[in-house]
Amino acid sequence: MKYSRQRELIREAVNQSNGHPTADAVYQQVRQKEPTISLATVYRNLSQLAENNMIRRVVVPGDSDHFDCTMEYHEHMICTGCGKVVDVWPERPLAEQFRALPGVCCTGYELVLYGLCPTCADQENRQKTQAEKG
Repeated sequence: MKYSRQRELIREAVNQSNGHPTADAVYQQVRQKEPTISLATVYRNLSQLAENNMIRRVVVPGDSDHFDCTMEYHEHMICTGCGKVVDVWPERPLAEQFRALPGVCCTGYELVLYGLCPTCADQENRQKTQAEKG
């Protein structure tokens, strides 16, 4: 993949984000440095970066894709409280576990986990504690 200043700005925006930004969020950030960039250019470059394993696409059913700069093995969970995409770090890669199954040839997967992020879980626990006291 040839160098592109716009692609580098897009990659920097994903790397500097505090989470898993959508293409729209990346676009808003990049436009501050490159006002003439189009949303189509951001989408195209995010796809190229993901295809070249420079960032990771996180598919969120019913919502826009999100992007992640952390390339170490991990999965993602969607918080059912606030909608935030959070990192989950299993002990062993799931693909490794699938390969250990007799007769299974897993070539890839898309996994969607749902649950509560630490902030929402803490809030829910506080509410339960208050309800029990009240």
